[in-house]
Amino acid sequence: DPWRGLDAFTSHGNGMPINWHNQGGDAGLYENGEIHAVRILAMEPTTDRREGPKSGRRFHSHASERLRILGEIPLRKFEDGKQPLDPDGNPDTSFLAKIPADTAFTFQTLDWNGLVLNNSQTWHQVRPGEIRNNCGGCHAHSQKPTHFAMTAAAKPDYRIWDLTASNPLLTTKEKDESGRRWDAAGETGLRTVKKGAVNVEYFRDVKPIFERSCTLCHTKTMKEPRGNLVLDADDEWIQVENHGKMPGSYVRLAADERAKFGHKPVGYDTWGYPNASRTIRMMQSRRSLLVWKIFGRRLDGFTNDDHPSETEPGSGTLAWKGQPVETAKFRSKWDIDFTGDAMPPLEAVKSGKVQPLSDEDRRTIARWIDLGCPVDLDFDPAKPDARGYGWMCDDNRPILTLTHPQPGSNASLDRILLGAHDYYSGLDPASFRATADVELDGAPAGENLWSRFKPLSPGVWEWKLSRPPARLEKARLSLSVRDAQGNLSRIERVFSVGR
Repeated sequence: DPWRGLDAFTSHGNGMPINWHNQGGDAGLYENGEIHAVRILAMEPTTDRREGPKSGRRFHSHASERLRILGEIPLRKFEDGKQPLDPDGNPDTSFLAKIPADTAFTFQTLDWNGLVLNNSQTWHQVRPGEIRNNCGGCHAHSQKPTHFAMTAAAKPDYRIWDLTASNPLLTTKEKDESGRRWDAAGETGLRTVKKGAVNVEYFRDVKPIFERSCTLCHTKTMKEPRGNLVLDADDEWIQVENHGKMPGSYVRLAADERAKFGHKPVGYDTWGYPNASRTIRMMQSRRSLLVWKIFGRRLDGFTNDDHPSETEPGSGTLAWKGQPVETAKFRSKWDIDFTGDAMPPLEAVKSGKVQPLSDEDRRTIARWIDLGCPVDLDFDPAKPDARGYGWMCDDNRPILTLTHPQPGSNASLDRILLGAHDYYSGLDPASFRATADVELDGAPAGENLWSRFKPLSPGVWEWKLSRPPARLEKARLSLSVRDAQGNLSRIERVFSVGR
């Protein structure tokens, strides 16, 4: 089989593709040396809103849940121009990051362009104060795992990435804000945003790029739009099977697996999972024709000759290595080729008819695809900053933990220590409430004690008791806080002192 190990564009005739769907998440072919960074994503479960205003799921994503970027961390390190080696003799790509506790998260490895190479396909979390650096056991399999204590990230001088304070994002060297070297050629950079979590959504981030640089050639007013793709039809809302109505251009790009628009697939009436359309492969920007066209080259590690492909887009006939082949025989093995030039066309840019795509524009489109092509179905163009009930809605409760006192018996109580954080909409400072059902430090039972707490470090507050109780048979401490969306977290701690 000449295609052994080569994941074809279509999965027709093969069932669900083993790679990506059943196990593993490699987006095409790549070598370890192409791994440049790791992206950490917050994963938010979807609330089942059956009642109330605008009930139901008011967004769409191929992940079926909200994914938000906590940060993109470059992995390459340089000492005197050379990359230090790990215990296995490979360039050290270890990292250590501080992330929100009690938050589902996952990883994506990225290349220099910020395109996903590999996607972790399960959820992870850490508890308050927990450190996880023992992942080598599960992922090493028959190989000896790399011990974290022997890596660069375990050294005392390593600067831990604090993703609770800011969000690092990959960029070009020209836009670099770090002043550090992140690759051998010195061509990449890093910028930082302070948003709590980074969203990339269709209406707010992607559609404006199309309007500036793409709709001149991809318009419904043309009899033959470029690539047979229309990008200015969002005034038309189209019913998508099992997903409700969505804006027309979004459907053509990211929800046309049934091949109702544009060029048709060869030999079948659908594009086949995991393809969202002819131009986008779900959560795989480096395997998506749209991204190839805006970068001006094929990016998935394959060549046009690795699989049969159409002789001309929409022709319905296949060729392999320049020779015609039988469609019925090869229809489950074909893929799409990169042909032509980068978009938007150079002549249109030079004439001033459209704006060129910036590096950040290209990275935004790639991030959008790798996050599952999210679209906010509750988007209000008159209020673009409103969170509403769709993609931008904060569905997670704030993180709240109480370290002292511990549940049950405590030898003493000279302080109360708590932590709170909200990585998305942020904490509502006015909503903090702390009460006890006994007198503490002269404060009567039931009084809001929050004014007595002082900041100890980011996200941590402490109340030092001037008169620690010698003995408490049974006490209850109640803590609560809301985020800016209004979600409430509460802790009821029953404890005793001196027993």
